Amino acid sequence: MRLFLFLLLISSSFAQATLLRTTKSGDKSSATHVRLPALYVPKNSPPAPGIAPGPFTTTYQGTLVIPKRYRLYFSFSGEGTATLKINGKQVVTMAEEKSERLRLNPGEHPLEITYSSLPDGSGNFRLHWQERKAFPTEPVPSTAFTSLDQISNPAHLMAQHNCTSCHAVDDLGPHAQPELSHPGPDLTSIGHRRNEAWLTRWIAQPDKLKPTTTMPAMVDHTKPEGAQEAADIAAYLASLSPLKSKATPLPDPNLAQAGGAHFHQLGCAACHTTPDKNLPDFENQRIPLNNVAAKFKQGEIIHFLKNPQQHHQAIKMPNFDLSDEEASALSAYLIKESTGNHTPDPSEFPPGNAVEGKKLVQSLNCAACHEGLPESTNHAPKFHALKDWSQGCKGPRVNLTKEEQTSLKPETISHLKFDTASAYATRQIEALRCNSCHQHDDKASLLSSVHTDSKALIAHIKGHAEKMEQTRPPLTHMGAMLHSSYSSDILKGKTRARPWLDMRMPAFSLHADRLALGLAHQHGLPASSPQKVEGDGKAGEQLISMQGYACVTCHGVGDKPALAAFEVQGINFAKTHHRLRGDYYFQWMHHPARLVPDTKMPRYTNEDGSGLRADLLDGDSKKQFQAIRAYLSTISEKSPN
Repeated sequence: MRLFLFLLLISSSFAQATLLRTTKSGDKSSATHVRLPALYVPKNSPPAPGIAPGPFTTTYQGTLVIPKRYRLYFSFSGEGTATLKINGKQVVTMAEEKSERLRLNPGEHPLEITYSSLPDGSGNFRLHWQERKAFPTEPVPSTAFTSLDQISNPAHLMAQHNCTSCHAVDDLGPHAQPELSHPGPDLTSIGHRRNEAWLTRWIAQPDKLKPTTTMPAMVDHTKPEGAQEAADIAAYLASLSPLKSKATPLPDPNLAQAGGAHFHQLGCAACHTTPDKNLPDFENQRIPLNNVAAKFKQGEIIHFLKNPQQHHQAIKMPNFDLSDEEASALSAYLIKESTGNHTPDPSEFPPGNAVEGKKLVQSLNCAACHEGLPESTNHAPKFHALKDWSQGCKGPRVNLTKEEQTSLKPETISHLKFDTASAYATRQIEALRCNSCHQHDDKASLLSSVHTDSKALIAHIKGHAEKMEQTRPPLTHMGAMLHSSYSSDILKGKTRARPWLDMRMPAFSLHADRLALGLAHQHGLPASSPQKVEGDGKAGEQLISMQGYACVTCHGVGDKPALAAFEVQGINFAKTHHRLRGDYYFQWMHHPARLVPDTKMPRYTNEDGSGLRADLLDGDSKKQFQAIRAYLSTISEKSPN
C-alpha cells in the first residue's frame, strides 16, 4: 500500500516535470528544459541546441519531490564525470558505485547535477536511485521533479514558420534543425484539388480558417486592393490544373454514418473538432473541420485521407493507412456535416484575374515555400542582413503573438545551426500533438477529455456502451522502453503492437528515424536494435505457460492466440524481442505498476524482489525473467511480424 501511494503521488500530483539544463562549451552557453537527468551525446555532435560539437560541461537544476520519508541510494551510469548534490550537499559522483544511504523527508529537495564530457566531446549519463524496501535500482523518473518557468524557444518558432525559406541563412551546416529543409505544400495542380472560393478565403485570412496555421497572411483583405489581390492569386492557383484531369466523384452519402463511427473510433477528436462545429477550439488548439466541403473539389478529400503526405511531405496530418472503404466513409461524413457550416467570408471579393495573380505570386516570393510556382522576382533580405529586431517580423502578417515575434533575435541563428536529436524529439512531440492521444509524463492525453465530443457517432453500434476502451500507451518511457529500430518502424507505419484496438498508431514517416533516436537520447541511451539473448529458453517456455505464470492467458505466442484474454489483450510475445530494450524489460517485469500505474499487467515478484514461483529456478526472479526473455527471442525470430 505504501508503494501504491508513492506511485500515485509520483504519477498525478505534479505539473509538467522539467529540469533546467545549462550547457557551456568555450565561450558559448545554452539553457533549455529537459525531462530527465540523463544525457547522450555522440562524438562530433552538438551537446545542446546552439552549441557546436566539442568538449562541454552541463548542469541540471531542479527540485526533487519526495511524497513521504524514504531512505534512498543514488548512483550514476555512463561516461565522463558527474556529481550529484541534493539540498546543497554532495551525494555521489560517477566514480562511485553508489551513494551512502540518504534519508529524505517528505517535500521538496533542491537537486543539482554537474557533468563534464569526455575530451572528444562525447558523453552520456543516467541518474539512478534505489529505495531500501520499496524498489531496486532504476532510473530516476521524469515525474519526480517539479516544473520550472518555461524558457521561450524562438528557434522552434522560426523552424515552424519557415522563416529561413524567405530569409536565407548562409552555411547552416550538417547539424542544422531538420525542419529548415522541410518544404511547404506542393501547389502543382492545386486547382484540381481545391475550390477557388476557398483558396481566396485562405489567402485572405488563413488564421481564421485554421487558427494554428503557420501560413502568413500575404495580403490585407480589409482593403479593397487586398481583397482583389486575394482573388487574383486564387484565380491563378485555380488555373493550375491538368488539362484533361477528371474530377474525383463524391463519396456515397449513405456512407456518412459509417464514416462518423470511423471518426470516433480513430480518435480524430484528439486533433479536430467535429465538422458540424464552426467555432474553433482555441483552448486545445484543435483544427476545425467545418470548411472541408468548401475546401475540397468533389471527392478529392478521399485521396487526401488516403495519403496526406502526397503533396506536403511535412504535413502534421499523419497517415492512418486507411482502406478505400474507410477513406470514402470518412469523406462522406465530413462533407455531409461541414456543408453549410463553413467559416463566413471575411470580406467581399471581386472576380479574380489569373494573369495578375501570377505576377503577385512571383513578387510575393511564394515559391520560397511552395513547389509548383514560378520563381520569384523579389527576394527578402538574408537573415544576417536584418537590422531592427525590436518589433518582430515586419513582412506579412505572421500568426505569432507580439511576445513571440519580439523573442526572435539574431543569436537565434546558432540554435538553427546546431541542433540535437533530443531537442528535435521535444519539438516534434509538441508539433505532431503526440500528447493529444498519449499521456506524457504527468500530463494526461487530450483525447481522454474530448473523446466524448464524438461518442454519439457510435451510438448506433450495438454493444458499444459495454465495450471496454483500452487506452493508448503512455509516451513517458518510450525512449527507454523500445529499441529505436522498433520505434522507427512504428512511426513509419510498418508494424502495430496492438492491432485489436479500434484506434491505430498512424505513420509520421518524415520524422521516424530522428524522432526515435531523440527519444532514446532523452533517456541517456544510444540507438539500439535487438541482439542475441542468452538464457534457459526451455525454462522460459515453462514459465509463460499455464504451468508457470500463465502469461499465455492474455498474450498470444506467434500464431497461437491468447487463451482467455477477456477484456484486455496483451501484446503478442512474438514482438517482445524486437520491441523491448533489456533494461526496461527487467524493470517492467519486476514491478509493472511502477512504470505504468494503471496497467493491467500483474506483478510477479514478492516485496523482497524474489519470484512468486519459488519452485522455479530457485525462486530467483532475475533468472526467471532472463529465461522468459531468452525464450521469447526465439519466438520472435520465427514470427517477427
